[in-house]
Amino acid sequence: MNIRTPLFNVRSLTAGSFLGAFFGSLLLIVSTATAASFDEQLKRVELKLSLIKMDVLRLYQSGALGTDRSSLPSSGRASGSSALVREDQKPPVPFQGELDLQEIAALMKRLEATEDPAALSKGTGRPPTDEMRLLLADYFLRARLVAQAEQTLKELAIQTRREPIAAEAWFRLEKMYYRKGDYQQALGAFYKIPSKSVLPLRQEAAYLAGNSYLYLKDYLKATELLGKIGEGSDYYPFALYSNGLAYLNMGDAWSSTQQQFQKLIAFDSDEDPILQELINKTRVTLGFFFIDQKRYPEAMALFEAVPASSRYWASARFGIGKTNIGKEDCVKAIVVLMDLIERFPSQPYALEARLHVGSCYSKLSAYRRAVDSYQDALKAYSARSEELKKLIQKIQMTNLENWLSKSRTGPSQRGLRPASLEQDLVIEQGFPELMDVYADWFRLNEEISLRFRQGKDLTISKMDHGTAQGSKPLLIQMQGIRRDLIELLRAAVTDQLSSKMEQIDELALRANIGIAKNLTLMQDHETTP
Repeated sequence: MNIRTPLFNVRSLTAGSFLGAFFGSLLLIVSTATAASFDEQLKRVELKLSLIKMDVLRLYQSGALGTDRSSLPSSGRASGSSALVREDQKPPVPFQGELDLQEIAALMKRLEATEDPAALSKGTGRPPTDEMRLLLADYFLRARLVAQAEQTLKELAIQTRREPIAAEAWFRLEKMYYRKGDYQQALGAFYKIPSKSVLPLRQEAAYLAGNSYLYLKDYLKATELLGKIGEGSDYYPFALYSNGLAYLNMGDAWSSTQQQFQKLIAFDSDEDPILQELINKTRVTLGFFFIDQKRYPEAMALFEAVPASSRYWASARFGIGKTNIGKEDCVKAIVVLMDLIERFPSQPYALEARLHVGSCYSKLSAYRRAVDSYQDALKAYSARSEELKKLIQKIQMTNLENWLSKSRTGPSQRGLRPASLEQDLVIEQGFPELMDVYADWFRLNEEISLRFRQGKDLTISKMDHGTAQGSKPLLIQMQGIRRDLIELLRAAVTDQLSSKMEQIDELALRANIGIAKNLTLMQDHETTP
């Protein structure tokens, strides 16, 4: 079976979190204050950037910045972009890659000059306005002009006289809202898709709507929608996984495990790596559920089926160790968990595994070995804590402005930036998103700087319908946004690393308790006649 990756998957369920109960919440959603604050601040920065983009668009539309695109930064050019300015073509085929604001302005001008859709005939040679507005909304989204894309799609959906176009517009709105995490709005758009319309992507629309209900914890409605996605759909395997989560949250373990998860696991992945990893994730999810149900043989079979090449292999190995503990086979548990520790010493599963090794030795009455294991765990926690402290100091001492300036245009072209810090940060929550915003800032700043060097007037006032900060030159406004990004990077990453240190402290406390307990047991054992 050959499937495509859903545009927005259900967030990864990592059953067996190293900080607590395995099934405290099956639907894992980031909800910490730090995460929320970071998201809000990043959105504010993106909004500032989008306002400046709209000012640049107005300057292009007015002709103040000229019409020559030949000297624009290559990062902003798109292959096939000339299709936008050819009047004798059918609706332009959406291109791949980045696009510059001048190309968007060119399409907006074409829209202004296009006749009313009702007056168009097949012989005009002009693209219908409805299709052009869909294309414009797509370009707005690619340029991170989300508010403009939303407005364009809403107006089109309401004003068009063509039901298929209205259906497509509401569908795109649903995807956009889902991407932003606004699940109520996503559902509102989904239910406005005309039911009579034959929408090629209706299965995807139902999949996104079902996941929206899943996140809103309306599990019954989630199962109703996800259950309607047929076996021939690209989204069917993903719907099975989401449906399994919904049934588990409803307390219907049989429907979840037998009708959803087991059916998904039985798929022939046919060398499809996307489907293979979805199956592996399902095995891990179901395996930890079986541990919770004390169904150890079934859990073991699932964990052992996860190959070493899978990204879920470490969690599966941890699951095997937990399964052996449940079976009271502590010798095998120690072997598996020690192997996990050696392979992935700093991974959360390995940090948690160290405590289980000490507990296993205690159950085997090997109290001295238990104490030694807990002491080894304390050393590992201390070393990890020091690593985090040094990383925080490194971030605080690094000139992030110079560090960022060594970036080119995007994630794939950061080869000139010092690799060590980026490698340390790449796993931190929000860092990739922030760097994507910075890459977006870089492209726009490069374009504005080029026009400034060409002697163009880059000041726009509110009286000229400016949307940014008064009449400050755009370059000055861009530097303010760059400072915002730097401050956000420093604060957000430092907060997250500090939170990790608190988690390490909690593990260390548990290790100390284990040492004290086993020292007492060892003393009692040695004094017993």
